Amino acid sequence: MLYLPQGKPVRQQVNPARINLPEAMGKLRGSKFTGYLRFDAPQGAGLILFHQGKLISAFFSSSEKASQQIAYDAIARIFEMSIQGHSSLNIYQLSADLVFSLHALLHGRYLHRAEDIRQFDVAAMLDKITAEMLSVCVRVYAGDRVALIFFDSGYALGFFHEGATELQPIADLEQSVAALPGALLDLVEIQSPDQIVLADLMGSADLAPIWKRVRSEILEGR
Repeated sequence: MLYLPQGKPVRQQVNPARINLPEAMGKLRGSKFTGYLRFDAPQGAGLILFHQGKLISAFFSSSEKASQQIAYDAIARIFEMSIQGHSSLNIYQLSADLVFSLHALLHGRYLHRAEDIRQFDVAAMLDKITAEMLSVCVRVYAGDRVALIFFDSGYALGFFHEGATELQPIADLEQSVAALPGALLDLVEIQSPDQIVLADLMGSADLAPIWKRVRSEILEGR
């Protein structure tokens, strides 16, 4: 499952089976779009990140088994899920800095996962982040509500909540999503922004052949 807050809505609840995705993504590239495309279906969830028109990351998380795919493997899986139908596409605009932060989160390493926040020592965790100068993301989620707090070398960069496009001043964890019933917490180790090397997946390869291959395989299999 991909737990992320929503940014500024651009398009919502679109059926991607009715869209030629490589062409649509080409238009986002031409418009220098910065933000993310989120695909949700029973099979799993996919995310495609754009930074000023460059496709910098693709990520797919399967709901059927604990597996994840990145880059072109993730794009092919997202195309497959979209063509098969029963999926939903939402597009959200974000700031460039926030896209960098999400890129780091998607490719980070879990230090804690799905901790019950009512039984977890949040204060001790925050003290450790500062003392050890950790670069991490704290993710708190309950139901469909999600909040993220990013730290770079122990310094709090900001807070990302639903509907925001930029990192906001730090909110009190105990007064946010963390206060909701059943709230869980993840702690993910991430790269510092100045360590991230971005690739342009659309600049390195044409996505149309991937789309055509996946579409052909699905149609031939029916």
